[in-house]
Amino acid sequence: MSGEPEEHAGGTHSPFHVAPEEELLYSMAADGSRKWIDPLLTKGRFWRIRMVLGYALILLYVALPHVRIAGKPGMFLDLAQSQFTILGFTFHPTDNLLLLAFGLLVAITVVGLTAVYGRVWCGYACPQPVYLEFVFRPIERWLEGKPSARRRRHAAGPSADLVWRKGVKFTLYFLITGFLSATFVAYFVGWGTLWDRLLTEPLEHRGMLLTLVTVTGLMVFDFAYFRDQMCTVACPYGRLQSVLYDQDTIIVGYDTARGEPRGTKKARSGPGTFGDCIDCGRCVTTCPTGMDIRRGLQMECIGCAQCIEACDEVMLRLDLPTGLIRYTSERELETGEKRFRRPRVYVYGLVGAAALVALLVLTFGRGDADVEILRGAREPFRMLPTEEVANLLRVRLTNQLHEPQAFTVELAEPAGADLVVSQSPFVVGPDQVATLDVVAKLPVSAFQRGQAMGLFIIRSDKDVVIEEEFVLLGPYQ
Repeated sequence: MSGEPEEHAGGTHSPFHVAPEEELLYSMAADGSRKWIDPLLTKGRFWRIRMVLGYALILLYVALPHVRIAGKPGMFLDLAQSQFTILGFTFHPTDNLLLLAFGLLVAITVVGLTAVYGRVWCGYACPQPVYLEFVFRPIERWLEGKPSARRRRHAAGPSADLVWRKGVKFTLYFLITGFLSATFVAYFVGWGTLWDRLLTEPLEHRGMLLTLVTVTGLMVFDFAYFRDQMCTVACPYGRLQSVLYDQDTIIVGYDTARGEPRGTKKARSGPGTFGDCIDCGRCVTTCPTGMDIRRGLQMECIGCAQCIEACDEVMLRLDLPTGLIRYTSERELETGEKRFRRPRVYVYGLVGAAALVALLVLTFGRGDADVEILRGAREPFRMLPTEEVANLLRVRLTNQLHEPQAFTVELAEPAGADLVVSQSPFVVGPDQVATLDVVAKLPVSAFQRGQAMGLFIIRSDKDVVIEEEFVLLGPYQ
């Protein structure tokens, strides 16, 4: 295409030359060496949507450990206390049904979105493309210029100009990734604790310091070097396409019927009939994974729409209709028919809605406390010298209030039962889980076929009353 800048030039000598058919990855040469993908940015409506969403997600990630909701951090994953605080709600190990509903909702959302909208997550919300395209590559373009300028500077060899540009770039990379790593650690220990430990006694908290250094190093390696290979080599999500896609899944597609046979402007000056594709290579040069969308649906496509916007620019310049590359489906490309409503969409929607309703009901319907009774010894029961049967139990008490609760535990049934409690009342701190050891003693006559149903009544000084049935074990008679 005449008048194209060097970055868009075609031909076998272009660094953006399409990979030969025998190669498995666009970023790998036939001899196994790395081919550096250095895409040109194409700004359009989809890029602006991705930018706004990307910066919103970055802001959310940075803000969540700082903001306070109902007096709690926006998100705090306290592994030491085995509790997670998310948007003002604190969840404990006893919230197993809630965890199940949340896991089901996440799974069905990922599967459903992929089946219907393809890799929309990859192109618009995945942290890898978001941070690479809207934080690290903009810094690189600002300091080092366009890909052609960077190639000329590298080809010229070491120089003061190259050194200062690289030095400033990597300094900014380390500062940004260091802050992102600190934010990551703050999700697990809190910002206050993190800064207090790092500023006062960093060597006394080597685990935290090692985590910060390791995560920072991995981020710099990823965003400075690994880049597109995270999506095409390391990430397993792209491999799910073949399982989750169908003919109606929304993909980025090239209209072969309209575009072929392709021909450059020079070829079009001679005899022959050509399609709308002028083989300018813009769709390849702007792709962050270096793929050629004209070969059809491929694992490397992350659905970012950069090729759509680059092709539309060319079509408008040539006074041709846009949409040669567009969001479409395999069925639409083959037959022109669009079909969004299909059985799997309804199934995913119903299952997802059920999981969401269950999650909301379990979250907002939680009481002020939760109780779980567990067996506390390897032996199922113990015969006492008093001819009584003892069951060693543990009562796990979850205080779901923001203030302490004092609990008492009674064994109301069966008749003649007695309960020995290690501590009464038993105080559990706000949003804490604690375990109380108890021993249930029953007469042998209380057991039928080796079992007796015990009724435990748990009360607190905050007017909480919970009745919990538990099977007590004894001699078979």
